[in-house]
Amino acid sequence: MKILLPVMGVRGDVQVFFALATALKDEGYEVTVALNSKFQKLGESYGIDCYSLEGNPEDGINELQEIMNAKNTMKAAKLGTNFFFKGVREQTNTLQKLCPLYDLVIGYGSFGLAEADIANKPFISVVIDPTMAEKKFTKNMRLNIGLIVEKLALYFLMGRKYEQFRKEIGAPPSSKSNNPQLILLPMSQHVVKPSNNWTSKNVISGYWYLEASSSYSPLEDLQKFIEKDEPPIFISFGSAGWSEEDNNSLLNILFEGVQLAGSRAIILNTERYDGKIPEHIYLIQEIPFDWLFGYSSCVVHHCGLGTTAEVLKAGLPSIPVPYMIDQFAWAERIYSLGVATHPIPRKELAAEKLSKGITESLNNHVIRENADKIGLKIREENGLKSAVMAIQSLINKTGK
Repeated sequence: MKILLPVMGVRGDVQVFFALATALKDEGYEVTVALNSKFQKLGESYGIDCYSLEGNPEDGINELQEIMNAKNTMKAAKLGTNFFFKGVREQTNTLQKLCPLYDLVIGYGSFGLAEADIANKPFISVVIDPTMAEKKFTKNMRLNIGLIVEKLALYFLMGRKYEQFRKEIGAPPSSKSNNPQLILLPMSQHVVKPSNNWTSKNVISGYWYLEASSSYSPLEDLQKFIEKDEPPIFISFGSAGWSEEDNNSLLNILFEGVQLAGSRAIILNTERYDGKIPEHIYLIQEIPFDWLFGYSSCVVHHCGLGTTAEVLKAGLPSIPVPYMIDQFAWAERIYSLGVATHPIPRKELAAEKLSKGITESLNNHVIRENADKIGLKIREENGLKSAVMAIQSLINKTGK
């Protein structure tokens, strides 16, 4: 059976699809991931067949920066929606050519859904935000009122645009589609609980982890930095592009905040930096999280789904610094679970606030114990196995 996995987004989004592709490939399926060309070599390094989508690999950097700098959540949501539809329109011709060649399409949200409908192929949606799970009306009036408000907001934000797009490319209206036939949420039930008004299509499988190569060997100076003193903090804000000015400003805040806390830190920095690096800081552009987290004391991060999953699995405390879209929801969620300090929105990040968060995460025994406990539970899950079982169940049901 041939399965197409179209995905758009930053590295964390793509990594989720690489994990699923690997699991499906291990079960004997013929899998291709259609993605931004800048992630193609990464996918191929895992032995995954990749198809490069059209466009400049660096397209979208300006849009992402606008989303990150949005004045409020509504503005960010509008910019994010426009960004998504730009990608959808740019890739529809390619997806219309690809979808007929496969037996099943598993896409990022609704990316590829309309094209799968045109090709009369079953479509499975992978959703990284639990608020986007499919819902139904129930006897619970509170949930019903919330659902009405949500449907109206989504319709005016993107529903009308999406239906117009479907009409333009010759896809049937969403109301006449049988897709998506399954909605996979790659997250843990220890973190997200299904709502009473969710439909049976929603499956919380557990997190999807892409195992790092066991042959990883750190540079000698990195190993010396780690062993020099107490375990360092790790800091990562994902792969979204920052302007050079914003990146330098952010690094200066991080350098000072870590110093004020009397700590040391390894910082994932994918942008160019020509300034002086303090002795208590180690900058690195690439490193396997599951290796590094065995040597880390806590993690300052943006609360993207992938990074959050890795931190939770490792049983480490978090200092959340969200800056766009679903990151704020994940930041509040892990804070409510008692495994993180109070979130610091990126726009409010200052050296003093960061120092306070670091100190609390290192000294608050309750947070550390909670993080350790949830890490044990998550490590007992097998999200990829559960996801593959759900996919196979659908395949058997549809007779493909």
